Formats: sequence, C-alpha cells, structure tokens
Amino acid sequence: MGAKSADDILGTEYDWLAADGDGHVALFSTAGGGYAPEAFLEDTDAHAAAIEAILAHPTITSARFAPALAAACENTWKQVAERGLFAFDADIDGGPYQLIAAPQVGINVADLPETAFDVVRRLTFPRLKFVTLRTLSMQALLQGR
Repeated sequence: MGAKSADDILGTEYDWLAADGDGHVALFSTAGGGYAPEAFLEDTDAHAAAIEAILAHPTITSARFAPALAAACENTWKQVAERGLFAFDADIDGGPYQLIAAPQVGINVADLPETAFDVVRRLTFPRLKFVTLRTLSMQALLQGR
C-alpha cells in the first residue's frame, strides 16, 4: 500500500482517478501542487496501477481535444481521453485543476478494468459532472463529495 501525506507528494507529479455523479471517469494530474484527496493519499500505488490497467486497454474513442506535446513526451492526457476519460491538470503552485483533454465518448466507471473499478469506486464526486466542467478548485472537489 502506498500511503502518503499531502506533504509527501508536494513538488512531485502524481496522478489519481475519480468518478462523477454520472459515472464518468477522470484522471487528475497534481503537477506537484494540486489538491490530493485523502482517498487517493491512502493508496497512491493503487491509483498508479489502475492508470496502468486503463492504458493497457485499447482505445475506444478519440480525444475531442488534448494538448500537443513533443514527440519524445508521452501524452498520458491524450491516451486516457482515447480510453474515455476526462483529464484535468493542476497548477504547480496549487491552483485549480483545468480540463486539459476530453473524450468524444466518456466511459462509465462500470466499464473500467477491475483494478481501476475498485480504485475509482472509492473516490466519487456525486455532485460533479466532468462533462460540464472546465475548472475544478479544491473547494469544488471538497463540495463535490
């Protein structure tokens, strides 16, 4: 189990997964300064394994938009969007998460690989709808639970 504190991950990029009230799934990249919920901090390794399991599956849709990165850089945001996930990236200085990539067709949490399903079902924001959001502050995430 990869339990960490918010101080442990400060300054280092970590990615975590969550579902919204419609069952859509999103990847959140902390950029070293973004808010990280307790449910993620309790087992960061499980989130990393879940993301690997998602990326091991074939693409199911195209990305509506995603950032263009240098050819040498792995574009995880685009890759998850092609597997039906929304992708949000935080600001290194702790600013809000910004929608950086979105799928044409969003996947439902029930359609995730089992490893990812087990992780995502523990971190759900029933009051949020990823499809309508462009920015997510720490306060919005806290209120979304």
